[in-house]
This record gives sequence, C-alpha cells and structure tokens, in this order.
Amino acid sequence: MFHEPLDDLFLGSFNSHCLRPQASVTRTLFGHELVRWLKSKELERNADGVRRACRSSMSSDLTEEGPITESLLSLARILFAGQSVEETLDAVAHLAQQNIPGCDAASVTVMHDGRPSTTVSTAAMAWDVDQHQYDADEGPCLEAVRLQTIVRVDSYLDERRWPRLVPAAIEHGVRSSLSLPLVALDEPVGALNLYSTKQSGFDHAEGVGRTFATQAAITLANAAALQRAAELARHLSIALERRDVIGQAKGILMAQSGMSSEEAFDVLRRASQRSNRKLHVLAEEMVQRHASPEAAE
Repeated sequence: MFHEPLDDLFLGSFNSHCLRPQASVTRTLFGHELVRWLKSKELERNADGVRRACRSSMSSDLTEEGPITESLLSLARILFAGQSVEETLDAVAHLAQQNIPGCDAASVTVMHDGRPSTTVSTAAMAWDVDQHQYDADEGPCLEAVRLQTIVRVDSYLDERRWPRLVPAAIEHGVRSSLSLPLVALDEPVGALNLYSTKQSGFDHAEGVGRTFATQAAITLANAAALQRAAELARHLSIALERRDVIGQAKGILMAQSGMSSEEAFDVLRRASQRSNRKLHVLAEEMVQRHASPEAAE
C-alpha cells in the first residue's frame, strides 16, 4: 500500500531466493539478509529523495539551505537505525519542531481504517488540539489529510472556519498552525501538524514545511514497508521450519510402515483433526520421540 516498488522488489527476491532453504540456520540468515538487502535498496531511494528535496528547497523561497538539508539527511538515516514505524514517527515530529521555523509543538496524524489518530507528539498542546479536531470532525489537520493540501492558520483569534475547534485551540495556547499532508505515491499517509504559540508563526515556513513533509512521507512509507517485509520474513522462517519437521515426521512413518509420502501426510492430517491439535505440533512430538534414547533402544 505504502511503497509498491519496494513490495515488488521484495516479492522478486522471495521468488528467486527463498523457495529451497537447506537448514534452519540458512532460514534465519535469510530473514536477516532479506531485511538488510531491502534497507540497502531503500538507502538508494531515500538518497535520491533527499537530493531532489534539497534541489527543491534551493530553488524555492528558502534563504538558508543548511538546516533543512541536514533535517532531510536525518530523515534518510532513520530507516537504517533499526527503528520501528512508531519510533520513525516520533523522530519525524521532533525533527520538524527543531528545524521548521516558528514551530513550538509538532504531531503526526495517521489514518487507521479511515479514522485519524495521533501516534506521536512533541508536547501535550499538540496532542490535545489534535484530539479536539478528531472529536469535532473538523480542523486543519483533517483538511490536510482529506484534501491533500497544506492548510495554514495565521491567527486562531480571528479564525472562523472551524467553530467547534477554535475555542479549544485558543485555550491550549495555540495561536497559529501549519498542517502538511504526508503523501507517498499518491497515497495519503497522514499529516504533519505544526503549532505555534505566536500569531502568524509560520509566515515564512511553508516552503520549508512542504520540502520536509515530502521527504517525511517517503521515510514513513518506507519504514512501514520494511516493517511489513521483516514481519513477512519472520513468518516465512517459521513456516519453513514447520514444513521441515512435518517432512521429518512423514519420513519416520514411511520408514516404519512402508507407506508413501501422500499416505504418511494423510495419517498426520487425520491425527491432527482427531486430537484438535496443530499438525506441526504432532509432527514435532513424533520427531522428538523418535530421536529419544528410549526410541533408539
């Protein structure tokens, strides 16, 4: 969903590399090597993204290239520190607060089954104002997600678009805000929400914010894809281990009873159904009994 090319790379690698593992050690190494390989591919992608974003920032109305370039490079390095999606979101929020002019608090809105939620924030003010938006079903961060456009509020004291949100925002000390959509491959990932305690706090920050949000969306999408790939590699390793032990149990039955492979599997399957236990559990017990000293005697 988040990063189709990465998923394509993973599936291509799966088809060519993981169909015939030779041992449990090979399977374990395969999982680790797969994730490392995926990360190397994403390093190339993120490096290209940083270069494009830096060129964009240099050609925009930004006056200082250094801080935003460094923050973009920090985003590109996040994936390769072994961080989870949640840790990546947290890093994005803190980098935004540190590097986008006027930002006193930042948060990230993500969508789960069409419902918005705040996963991370750098201050309670951001968390609380986000929640008021979700409860009222109105506000700049929701518009940024739904319309995939930047939404800037220069003065909540004069704001009239969201009557149910504005009083709560003012009560929490927010005077201006900038909400930036996070979009990767035309898919909405969420929104980056920036809050200021000053009016017109983001007058000169929209260009920086747009550049930062573009790379942040790519980083988040890649982190999610890598996490899914790592989880899939883990499940594949487990599945292959179970297949091996079932094969060993079939071999034992074939050697003891002279039955075919299909007949041995059918015996295991019917025993699993009768006992209401997983087939691989029964197979593991059979293999262990066969390998015990008592069985050898």
